[in-house]
This record gives sequence, C-alpha cells and structure tokens, in this order.
Amino acid sequence: MKKLFKSMLFAAAAIIAASSGLRAQVTPPEPPLPPENYTYNGNFDKKELAKKMAELKVKMADLNKQMAKLSVEQNKQMALRMNDLHKKLSVQFKDFGKDFDKNFSGSFNGMVPQGSFNFKSDLSDQEYRKKIATGEIKEKVKTYSKTYSADANDVLQISNSFGKINVNTWNRNEFKVDVTMRFSSEDAGIVDEMAEGTSIRDSKTGSTVSFKTITWTNQRRGGDTHQKMSIDYVVYMPAGNALDINNKFGSVTLPNLSGKTVVRLQFGTLIAQQLTNAQNDVSVRFSQDSPSSIAFYNGEKLRVEFSKFKAGTIDNSAATFNFSDVSIDRLKTSADINVKFGGGLSIGAIDKGVKNLNINASNTKIDLDFDNDLSYNFDVTTRMGSFNYKDDKVKVTAKTPGDEERGWSQVKTYKGYVGKNNAGTTVVVNSRFAGIQFK
Repeated sequence: MKKLFKSMLFAAAAIIAASSGLRAQVTPPEPPLPPENYTYNGNFDKKELAKKMAELKVKMADLNKQMAKLSVEQNKQMALRMNDLHKKLSVQFKDFGKDFDKNFSGSFNGMVPQGSFNFKSDLSDQEYRKKIATGEIKEKVKTYSKTYSADANDVLQISNSFGKINVNTWNRNEFKVDVTMRFSSEDAGIVDEMAEGTSIRDSKTGSTVSFKTITWTNQRRGGDTHQKMSIDYVVYMPAGNALDINNKFGSVTLPNLSGKTVVRLQFGTLIAQQLTNAQNDVSVRFSQDSPSSIAFYNGEKLRVEFSKFKAGTIDNSAATFNFSDVSIDRLKTSADINVKFGGGLSIGAIDKGVKNLNINASNTKIDLDFDNDLSYNFDVTTRMGSFNYKDDKVKVTAKTPGDEERGWSQVKTYKGYVGKNNAGTTVVVNSRFAGIQFK
C-alpha cells in the first residue's frame, strides 16, 4: 500500500513538472530609447529672420487687400442682382389682386353643382307659364298651413329645399307657416308622383317647433326638360323668438330679428335686415347669381363661401370669407376676419369705438378705405405680397427690411399709424400672397 502511494505521488509530481515546463515565458518590452539631446543654437541671423518676416507681412497685407476688393465686387454684383429682382417682384405685385376674383375664383364655377339640375328648364318664366296655360306643360299646386302657439323660449326650425323662405314678424305669440308647392312636367304621371311624394312634416318637441320638407325622390326625367318643383314658405313669427333655417336651392328673406338667428343657406341668396342677437350664426354658400346681403349683423359667427356678399354694418363678429367677393360698409366694434381666395374684402369705415381689427388674408386682396378723421395704429405683415398706402395719410414708423437694407425679402412688416398715434384703435393684418391697400 505504501509503495502504491509513493508511486502515485511521484507520478503527480512528474505531471506538474512537465506542465510547468510547457508554459511560455512572457518577455517584457524593451524600454524606449531616450530622446536625442537638443542643443539651442543662438548663433542664427536675427536680422535676416526679421527681414523675411517683414516681407511676409507685406505679402499678407497685399493678399488681404485683393480679397477685400474681390468681396466688395461680389457683394456689389449680388446687391445689383437682388435690387433688379426686387424691382421685378414689385412690378409683379403692384397690381396683385386686380381681377383676382375673375382669374382665380372664377375658375371654381365648374366645381359648383347646379342645384336644380333635376328641375332645369330651357324656358323663361314667362314662356313656361304660357305652356302651362296652353296645357303643353301640366302643373299641380298643393298648399299647406299650420299654426303653433309659442312662448318667448320657443325656437322655430325650418328645413327646406327647392324653394323660397320668406319670414315676417307679428305681435302674436304664434308661429304660422304657409307653404305653396308647385309641380310641373310634360308628363302628367310625373306631376302626380311629385305631388304625392312631397309633403311637410311638422312637430313640436320640447321648446322646438319644426317644419321639414320631405321631397319626392324618384326623380326620373327621360326626355322631359320642363320638369320643375318649388316649395315656397311664408313664415310669421314674433321678432324675439329664435329662428333656425336650413335651405338649399332657394332664397331666404329675413326682417329685423332680435332673437337668435341661425341660417344655413346653399345655392341661394340671403336678403336680411337687422339681425341683432349676439349669438347669431349665419353661413352662406354658393350665392353667385346675385349678392347676398345683411343690413346689420351682430353675432358669434359669419361664414361666406363661393359667394358675393354685402353687409351694411357688422358688430362684434368672427367672420370667415372663402372664395368670395365681400364688401362691408362699416365695422361697429372689434372683429376677427379670415379671408382666403376670391375677389377679396373691402371695408369702408370703422367706428372710433373699435379697439381691435384683426385680418388674416391669403391669396386675395384687402382694401381698407376708412374715414379721413379716423385715427388708428396698424401692424401689417406681408409674405410674398404687397402693401400700398398713401404717404400723405399713412405714417410708417418702422418696417423690415428697412430702407437702408438692400435686397429683396419675401416677408415684410410695417408698423405705424393714421391720424393720431396711440388713439386706441389697432388694425393688424397678416397676409400671404395678398395685396393690402390702405386708401
């Protein structure tokens, strides 16, 4: 046993000795050589060095002069080119907005659907009536009349198409609606279908009295070009009650109303007198044949699109005019107005009580022709547009770029006043691709 243990011990020692002999010895790197000694030599020619340095300075000065001259010439040429560009752009924008409504918004006429295409006739009204009288065209007339009692909180709601809505006021606490429905065609069967398929649905739910036109939907024409239908409303109501009208393909006529008035009109003309409620909300679209007009408007919202529109006085309203030709005689109080495309916006006067007039314009023109005795400050910003004014009337106190700055800038700002400075009225105009004019 002892001999076996000794043999194993010797074997283990031999293995350890053999393995230690196989390990590679790592040789440490040699240290770097010391740097060569540098001996300062003070015997070089100082005068020669100074001479060469002086010559170098002269050459550098000449080079700087040449570079400066070249830079001045390049800047001069650039300034001349920018000035020429500025003149060309000024000429292009001089008459910017002139005939803009004809050249631009007019191209959208093809986008406006013809509302009465299913009831279009190639005859004048007089010729049409003659054919009805001779029996060549058959006509059927239906009438409808309904009256509801109304208290001060009741709302009259009317939804119609293919006809007029004429509103009258009276002193009775009632809503009365009279409707005349006319149907005509060369085919008597179609006339009967139109008459039977058209009705007035009325109801009172809570405080809302509603009248809605249900129109004939099986509109088959064939070769009949003399097919017509009209549903005309005559309304009587107290002036102080709220009114909500939705009409398509027909006009709306309104008297003086003090109650909240909501109008949604498409493909028709609005003729309104004084709408004085501060919550009024009016929208007119596609009123191209003749201008819509409001004598006096006070309200939260006024929206006109693809239309011609005239207003006498607007009081404290947020207005949006798109693809339209709009004229306002007078602004009574502050207003926020957005104008895009179309013939633009013209304002004839603003009252002295107006604190702020904010106008945002794009791709259109703005003409402000205020009274000569009105004083106001202005802040005008144009982007790729123009600002024209009379030097004897308008005082510009600051503008960027200034007169001393050369070159052309697509963004320009003008600040100043008309009449007296700091008079309490401020006109702010922000425009893009628009022509602004203070007359």
